[in-house]
This record gives sequence, C-alpha cells and structure tokens, in this order.
Amino acid sequence: MKKYILILSAFFLAACGSSSSFTNLSLPNFKPQVQTQVQNANSGVSIEFASINMEQNNNYSDFFENSVLKLRIEREIELLKQNLEEQIETIVKLKGYELKDSNADYKLNGLVSIYIEEKDVQKNSSFMSGDFVKSNLGINFKAKIELVDAENSQNSTQISSDTKLDSLVELNYPIKNDDGLSMFKTTISNVPTELSKELAKPAFEIDKSFLAFYKNTLNSLYNNMPLAEKKEEKSSFNSFEENTNFENIEPKIEPKQENTTEFLDKSEEKDLGGIEIFE
Repeated sequence: MKKYILILSAFFLAACGSSSSFTNLSLPNFKPQVQTQVQNANSGVSIEFASINMEQNNNYSDFFENSVLKLRIEREIELLKQNLEEQIETIVKLKGYELKDSNADYKLNGLVSIYIEEKDVQKNSSFMSGDFVKSNLGINFKAKIELVDAENSQNSTQISSDTKLDSLVELNYPIKNDDGLSMFKTTISNVPTELSKELAKPAFEIDKSFLAFYKNTLNSLYNNMPLAEKKEEKSSFNSFEENTNFENIEPKIEPKQENTTEFLDKSEEKDLGGIEIFE
C-alpha cells in the first residue's frame, strides 16, 4: 500500500513539475530601421526586386531536428525574410528608385545564407524528466545583395554583411523516447514561444543574433546603395564642339541638397546591449 502511495505521489509531483517547467518567450521584434511611409520617387529610374533567396545549411543532430527550439528558429527565419524584404523596398524608395515588376533599369538580388551547427551532443536520462540532450549550438548569417544594371550586368554594386553568435550557446532540451515512463517525462512543446526553462537563456541569445544580423544587413544596404541616377547622366564628359568660347560659359552652380532622411535607432547601433527584443 505504501509503495502504491509513493508511486501516486511521484506521478503527482511529476505532473506538477512539468506544468511549471515551461516559460513563454515571445519571438523577436524586428523593428523597422527606416521610416515606413515613403513617397514614390519621380527619378525615372526603375528597379526590380522580387524577394530574398533564403539558403539554409544545417549540421545538427536528429534530436535537435525534432526539438521546439528548431521550430522556433524556423519561425524566426520566416520573420527575418519578411521584415528584410519590407525594409529593403523602403530603402530602395529612399534612394530614389521606382519599384517595377519587370523591364526595370536595375535589378536588386538578395541572398541570405544561414548556417546552424550543433556540437558536443550528449544524450542523458533522468527518472523524473525522461531523456534529454546537452549540446552546444552556433549560428552564422551571411547576406549578399547585388544591384545590377539590366543592360550591362558587369555594372553592379555588391553589398554584404556577416553576423554570428559571439560564442556557442549551451543547450539542454528534452527528447522523446519509448521506454514506458511517459508519466514522468517533461512534456515536449510544439509551440515556438513555449520553451522549457533551460532553453530560455540560449533562445534569448539566438534571438539577439537574428536581430543583429537584421540591423547589420539593412545598415550596410542603406549606407552603400547608390542613389538613383539617370543613365544619360552617368556617361563620361561630352565632347566639346569646335570653336567653343570658354570665356562665355558661365559656371552652373547646383544648390546643395541635404539628405534629411536618417537611419532610425542610431542609439541602438553601438552594440547588442542596445537591442530591444520584446515589447
């Protein structure tokens, strides 16, 4: 009888423990880095930008493949792509280009590569919580954005950014098994925002790396993308006509135009400590 009571007590404690072993962690907030409302340009220079090509290379265990953290990262990649594309379109307009679906003067191509690697994978087991894995995870982001002249592909501007985790993050996550101790196991969540408490800190570090890459890529594009310029204005010096009287030519002075559009969140560009992830 005592043994039966002890078993029931163990089941009860396990159930209580599993209900309190989770925490809700919101997905990262990819804030706009430039103003969102921009008037259409009248430069007469058009650009075609369809979408970003996302390329993902993985080197992680089958355990991680089925983990909630992997689901969370997949969702973050979707949000990263969506917000990058929206902000790139805004930057294109700020630089004076007119967005066009086809037959544009220029094409803007974007490629984002994400490399995820899991190291030092160790499977462990606990009587109360079941099987779990300890490992270290690293993420590396690379972006390549290319502005290409539609008439002359050799005339192009290459813009790139590179961001990675400062160091590997330590993971400790539960996994499924078929050993018949299901009542004692910690429930494995399938919700990207619902994580075991052991995953809260590493997930936060991963979120910061996503946001740092997002900001670095947009900063690089904004600072290095040339302003829209009509092609006839890009030609070299016109040949002078014969018998030109230079004394009768008055110099033409163009008024200086100040760029009043500033990149937002300047105070946040110093380091990762300035990133606001959750609101």
